[in-house]
Amino acid sequence: MMHLSENVVFTAVFGAMLALIVYLVTRHYFSSHGKTDYQKKIEIANNEMLYSIRPLLVEKKVPSKEILGAVRFSTAKKYGVEQNDLYDEFSLTSDLINETIANSFLTSDEKLEFCSLLQSIK
Repeated sequence: MMHLSENVVFTAVFGAMLALIVYLVTRHYFSSHGKTDYQKKIEIANNEMLYSIRPLLVEKKVPSKEILGAVRFSTAKKYGVEQNDLYDEFSLTSDLINETIANSFLTSDEKLEFCSLLQSIK
């Protein structure tokens, strides 16, 4: 009879260890999956900010830093992300300058004009 109780204890301890391992692996998977979703939200929010500013540049208008701050606040609230995780003025204008330079439909003079316009935001 003593032999049977040792097997039960061993099985219980082994089962508890396996349950703990499954719990830890599952928690790690879901926490990293949540971070991936948050990163996707940030990327979508940053792109929305770029798309909202771009039409102003075509008309050669530059939004003030206050307007950019309001767009940033509103976009962060819309997507449920922290404002600090979104583009700041420097990152936003840098990406817009990069898009302008890469645009093959603009002449060199137009590219330089748009870039100097964007530099005034920084």
